[in-house]
Amino acid sequence: MKGRKKIVVVGAGMSGLSAGAYILRGGHELLILEKSAACGGHVNSFTKDGFLFDTGPRAIGNAGILKPMLKSLGIELPLVKGQVSTGIKDHIIHYDTEAGISDFLLSLLKLFPGSEKDIALIAKRIWSSVKTARVLNHMPNPFFRNFFSDLGFFFQEVLPRLPGFLSALIKTSLLDTSIEAALAPLSANKALKDMISQHFFKGTPASFAFGYFENFQDYLYPLGGTGRLPQALEGDILSKGGRILTDTEVVKILPHDKKLFDQRGSEYGYDYLLWCADLRSLYQRLGEDGLPKGLRRSIQMEREKYARVKSGESVFTLFIALNEDPEAFKKICRGHFIYTPKTGGLGSLGRADLERIKTNFTHIPKQEIISWLKDFCRYNSYEISIPVLKDPSLAPAGKTGMVVSILFDGEIFSLVEKAQWYEEFKREAAECMLASLEESIFPGLRGKILFKEIATPLSLMKRFNTSKGAITGWSMEEKSPVPHNLAQIFAVPKTALPGVYKAGQWSYSPSGVPIAILSGKIAADKILAKVPLF
Repeated sequence: MKGRKKIVVVGAGMSGLSAGAYILRGGHELLILEKSAACGGHVNSFTKDGFLFDTGPRAIGNAGILKPMLKSLGIELPLVKGQVSTGIKDHIIHYDTEAGISDFLLSLLKLFPGSEKDIALIAKRIWSSVKTARVLNHMPNPFFRNFFSDLGFFFQEVLPRLPGFLSALIKTSLLDTSIEAALAPLSANKALKDMISQHFFKGTPASFAFGYFENFQDYLYPLGGTGRLPQALEGDILSKGGRILTDTEVVKILPHDKKLFDQRGSEYGYDYLLWCADLRSLYQRLGEDGLPKGLRRSIQMEREKYARVKSGESVFTLFIALNEDPEAFKKICRGHFIYTPKTGGLGSLGRADLERIKTNFTHIPKQEIISWLKDFCRYNSYEISIPVLKDPSLAPAGKTGMVVSILFDGEIFSLVEKAQWYEEFKREAAECMLASLEESIFPGLRGKILFKEIATPLSLMKRFNTSKGAITGWSMEEKSPVPHNLAQIFAVPKTALPGVYKAGQWSYSPSGVPIAILSGKIAADKILAKVPLF
């Protein structure tokens, strides 16, 4: 076909797969190269002895993106509502309806007597942000539907929401202070503020964190596990003539010649390249021979920009098979459970103490580090998923699988590995987490374990080649090197390299599954605009 171009996508996570599906619909030749053995990136699932475990997000926010994408691609994927509970000590709240937010605020009043005025101020911010998040979540994203080809839909569904949507867009773009900074003037009670903020990555925008309760109503779960989503996209791509090569890592890029080379020395030519992996790795693999001096200077500036900015936090995760009927857990929580065992909060444990340990690691006795680890797990907040409560087929009859995670700095795992006690540290962390949950919300938990698997930030670093094992890209504590609000979303695909575009978690900050999908769609649109068929 005249005008048909070769387009190579590096990275088969949600952004790469989403972009690939739309690129194929433009009539071009598509090749996706993926370093791992399977597609999906962080959005994946695995099974063992009849138990299914989700390795990444516990559910997927629609955010006006997921459903419109699937509909526009014609992909059928059964989805159920992802029901959520939160808990502090023995105060468990279910978010089956909006009343859950009011119940949560009431629980804070009971847990923190004497802080009524502070909680009233916090409640005001939460309700304001929830209203904004609701507007954004309920608006079908315009990138996935041509409103003007369906005027009935435009006038009935879009136009009435448009003023509120634009207002919410402006509000979130302007009010991007961190959740920690936003809470500072609202209360002097550090433990109370920790109950609001410590579940989030450091520096999370306040509008997102305060409005997160609305996302509980927006969660969806693919029947069969979150891994069904990338599998559906992969199947769509293959059925339409696209090629996907797994276990294929790009180790060298020659942009002047428009060629790529993998770890086996295989060569791939391209007309356009879309990079959906870590941006640091893009610039580390570039060969600059033949490029003009001015372009080399621009590349060096981008390389330095990405090199000096911190990566985001990572997670430590336990995958646990339990000899316990799901009904026992159903009496306590929903399938997605955010739980904090103690009201004391992390305080300095997750910041000042952690930084001191990292800075002076070689001079601090091992036992002191383990003591810190025990407190870190005792006062932390846990994200818990019980897949069988979302889809009864995801565990053997009468058994339950559980996924338990806490946010964790990836650098400390690199330090303990270098000191040659990584396995011991990993075991200690797992035992501390299990002990904390057993002493609080799940009595007798350890005695019911059939088997457990552990994933650390190092596991993520090695599997996905991401800096510090970060799961949301760049640190939100520093000025973002990439677009960071929806008003800048059109700038996402741009790089200094002609014919090279970017998408995914490293192209926008902060990034989750909906943004990964959206960035992939925007990048595909940019590429297709450059390569019209004649």
